Amino acid sequence: MLVKSVLESVAGVFPVVQSGILSFWIALFSFSIALSLYRIRAKVYPFAAIYFGASALAFSSPALAGALGLPALPVTLALVAASRFSLAIVTGKACDSLIHKAWLVGSLVASSAIVAAAIMAAVVGPSSYEAAEAGAMVVLALHAVAATPFFALAAGGAPAAPRLIGGSAPWGLVWASAAALSAARLLGFDAPDALDGYAAIAVVAADGVMGLAVLLGVMLELAKPAPEDTALDDYALKMDAYTAKVGASIKRFIPTEFLQHLEKADFFDLKLGDHVKKDMTIFFSDIRAFTEMSERLTTEESFSFINSYLARVVPVINDHGGFVDKYMGDGIMALFAEHGGADQAVESAVEMQKKMVEYNGHRAKVNYRPISMGIGIHTGQLMLGVVGVADRMEGTVISDAVNLSSRLQSIAKAFNIPLVISERTFMQLEDPGKYKYRFIGKVRVKGKDAPVSVFEIFDGLPEELFERKMKSNTFFEQGMLAYYQKDYSQGVFYFKRALENVPDDGASRFYLETCLRKAIAPKPAEK
Repeated sequence: MLVKSVLESVAGVFPVVQSGILSFWIALFSFSIALSLYRIRAKVYPFAAIYFGASALAFSSPALAGALGLPALPVTLALVAASRFSLAIVTGKACDSLIHKAWLVGSLVASSAIVAAAIMAAVVGPSSYEAAEAGAMVVLALHAVAATPFFALAAGGAPAAPRLIGGSAPWGLVWASAAALSAARLLGFDAPDALDGYAAIAVVAADGVMGLAVLLGVMLELAKPAPEDTALDDYALKMDAYTAKVGASIKRFIPTEFLQHLEKADFFDLKLGDHVKKDMTIFFSDIRAFTEMSERLTTEESFSFINSYLARVVPVINDHGGFVDKYMGDGIMALFAEHGGADQAVESAVEMQKKMVEYNGHRAKVNYRPISMGIGIHTGQLMLGVVGVADRMEGTVISDAVNLSSRLQSIAKAFNIPLVISERTFMQLEDPGKYKYRFIGKVRVKGKDAPVSVFEIFDGLPEELFERKMKSNTFFEQGMLAYYQKDYSQGVFYFKRALENVPDDGASRFYLETCLRKAIAPKPAEK
């Protein structure tokens, strides 16, 4: 309400008060500047400084206009408009932008109307001062009265809003009431005689009270974490997110299970030489005739095919409690835990055979040749750890058990059978009887004296092949009995019968050829 008549009235009636109130606004301005420097990232304090500074200039506008040789009323009105619009901005900021946007729009309209009155006074001259001043006072009064409902609506979510209304002291209501009474007197409405001589100073004091309420409202920002601290927290959160992203990326190359077996909490805890000795089940698989197949494919087609194949079989390993240790082109090396790992590995292999039946059905629809896989499984002791050099390390597994598992996978390939397991794995199955299997011989492994018994698992094969294998198995078992009894002629008979049902059975063919060689070989001369 710091229009010219009010200011002149205050200066005339209370000369000492004018300098005191000006000092008050300057003090608010200075304090808000200090807060701006203290909380550099907080946006509310610079706007508060603008509001307090504009109010101080508006209060001293008659002297300022005289010094500049300008008419006092237009300058006063322009500065009052700036003060009132900056008030709308700073209260919106103090209330966390929860005050309805109509408050800012209405304040802009009110300030624009006062600026229009200032322009009219400057252009038309003193003859228009009374009308311009009266219009400005009415607009200011309406704006002050309208402020209270906006602050009240925001009070539920913004702690600063109750302070702008009044809180423990009804500052906002006093401000609105003083504005309304001042406008009423200016427009000639009846007002209590007791207000004579005090209306002007009441308006100025009410504006000062509102200024103090604004300061107390914006200072609630000090109760929040400092924006500088928040920025540090944001940086920490970003770093945490980055670390999590790096960890997720590393996880794609180093299985989490690898860490668990090494008893490491994080990938970053791994160091060269970390190792552990464990009994585990080792799983090797590859695609039959992949080299021949890849020669007919482009590089892009080869990678696309391998990834399509892996997308079907790797989840089976994970679902059964295993994890992939290495990808070797079309080959997979996976590990299963010590307890129950044998069953998990065999169940995974059986499920993967079923997946291949499904996959080949899709391939047949687009005239692609079917694919098959060979799997070797062995259970034994191994060393799981970190090898390499300081700047290039990787997790690996070292053991004769790994070599044997790889050897079994090669036997599966040589015998053209899908799934081969060692005697050790077979003995650790919880219920071997739930699988259909056959004994296919003993294998000598480099560095080991005792041969290892090997078994084929039929489960998971296409139904038609499974039935033929079961019919063939009776003859195969009789042929194996004859072979180990060195009755090679009988062995030839039974292995031939076995091949009648499964002509591409590599195991039957291997023992047939072996029995034939031994049957026709000259017997050692008797001494």
